[in-house]
This record gives sequence, C-alpha cells and structure tokens, in this order.
Amino acid sequence: MISSEALHLGPLMLPWRLLFLFVALIITAMIGRKVGQQAQWSSEIQQRFQDSIWSSVWIGLVGARLVFIGLNLESYLASPIDMLKIQDKGFDLIGGVVTGGAWFWWRNSAIATKAKAILLLIFVMLLGTGFITQKLLHKDTHYPSLSFPSLNLSNQDQLNIVPLQQFQGQPTVVNLWASWCPPCHREMPVLQRAHDQHPKVHFVMLNQGEEVETVRAYLTKNQFSFKHVLLDAQGEMPQALNSFGLPTTLFFNAQGQLVERHQGELSQAMLQQYLKKINP
Repeated sequence: MISSEALHLGPLMLPWRLLFLFVALIITAMIGRKVGQQAQWSSEIQQRFQDSIWSSVWIGLVGARLVFIGLNLESYLASPIDMLKIQDKGFDLIGGVVTGGAWFWWRNSAIATKAKAILLLIFVMLLGTGFITQKLLHKDTHYPSLSFPSLNLSNQDQLNIVPLQQFQGQPTVVNLWASWCPPCHREMPVLQRAHDQHPKVHFVMLNQGEEVETVRAYLTKNQFSFKHVLLDAQGEMPQALNSFGLPTTLFFNAQGQLVERHQGELSQAMLQQYLKKINP
C-alpha cells in the first residue's frame, strides 16, 4: 500500500524521506566509483570512500538528533528520557546533512576537493529533488465527511453524533488510538498536558474499534479528561486518510487542511513542533 507519507509493506512502514535518502546515497556511491576509476584512485582510497558513504549516514543521524534536541532542549529537559526515544522522529534535516557531509569530507582527505564538492552537491540535489517531488505530489487533504459518536464521561447514557467538520475554525489535533496499544498509552500524558496548555487548539481523541464501556473505563482509570473523545468503531478515519497503524496523530489547521501526520509515539518536543505549524 502506498500513502503520501510512506510505502507500506505489510506491517513494515518505509517513510518516503528515508527511501529518498538511501536512493540518493546509492546513486552518489555509484557515481563516486566511476569518478574514482577515471581518476585512478588507489584501492585504499576507493574502500575508504565507500565506507565513508555509509558511516556518514550514522554520523548524520546522530548529528540530526542532537541538533533537534538542542533546538527543543526545554521540552527534553522536562522529560530527559525522551532524548533516547528516536521513534518520535525528532531529527533536524539540515543538521544531519551538515554533520554527515562534514564527516564525509574529513574521511576522504585524499580525494581532490573538487571531486568531493561535486559528489556532495549531487547527493544534496538528489535528496532535495526527492523531497520536493513528494511535496508536489502531496494532495491537499481536509476533514473527511465523517461523523462519530462522542463519549461524554459525565453522562453514562448520552452519545451525541459529532461531524469532524465542526472543528473547522480552530487548529485541531486528531489522535487515533486504542486502549490495548502500548505506545498510545505512553503518549497519552503528553497529549493531555498539551490539551490543558493549549485551549485554542481542539484535541480530538478518536478511539479505534473499541466498545463504549472499554473506552470509558480506560479514561476513568487513568484520569484522562479530554474534552472531545469520539468513537470510530469501524475504522473509517484511517481508511479515509490512508493512515495505517496506531497511534497516528493528524494535525489540521484552522481551515481544516491536514498539515502534518505523525505515525508512532509522540514526544513532548515533537508535539510542540507540530503545534507550531498549525497554531503559529
């Protein structure tokens, strides 16, 4: 299955950006090998070049993570363990490219400056082309024409039907979750704090496929007090927006346009980054 965010192979999700990164690396490595043959690099220089391509990935990822942490230090200091949770996808692209590029440059000191500069430029252009293509092919998505029962924790009986489009007019975060999902449970306190701290942003907790009693018991037991808890018994929302896996968090601006989506567990720092995009 193909979505605007990733290639889905069964339970495996491969983000397009990660695929673009590896395609750019492979093409750059192939071009570098041809350049080396023409320039008659020694076998040692050739081997070092090939090794540096892949070691640059790891150095770049570490650099991207450290830069992101530095830019969001206040949020991470509130929960230092989140620094290790790379599943929040908190990486700074520019920081990663600069760090990885610097490592590549240093490791290939025996290669002519012009050749290194050309290879780095090719890599950046390939990566940029992939990202721009994804952006251009990304279709504007708005609230789907769906309505869901709303769970009222203070009223055991009443279930009002709420159309998603009623949230248009304010930035809105829609979280797809289930009580049996461990990462959903881990990110709930993060979403609850944001819910309390951002009264001008709607937080819609859209439960996936569970009974009313199960959802009510879970929220009551864990003392969560979200204003908008909706029940998607048939999984209509994931189907409408091609969102696979839990948790998934959707970020809509005040005009009802889907600005970002995050698949997987959210950290406080990553959530703040998304909120800035829909509530500047």
